[in-house]
Amino acid sequence: MKASLTRIAAVAAFSLVAVSAAQADINTYRAHGTVQQVDINNHKITLSQDAVTELGWPVRTITYNVDGDNILAGIKAGQKVDATFTAESAYQPSVHFVTPTAY
Repeated sequence: MKASLTRIAAVAAFSLVAVSAAQADINTYRAHGTVQQVDINNHKITLSQDAVTELGWPVRTITYNVDGDNILAGIKAGQKVDATFTAESAYQPSVHFVTPTAY
């Protein structure tokens, strides 16, 4: 029984380290742009944004998945915003914060 508990504890510790390492590999990026569309029901926002040089993305219009229910509260088409996002691939970026800006 004691050996089983030791093995379970070792597996749990290893799993925690593996998850932490995987999360550390996901980078966070920022984009500045103008909101084109807000789709609260489907958790999406479309931005006409500046280039994101870290990812090699040119100036473009892109629709992001939104990670959370309250992120789009008060955000409207036409607003200038900064968006903080992660991108596991160029086709699956997820916005975590949207902040209105004055410029």
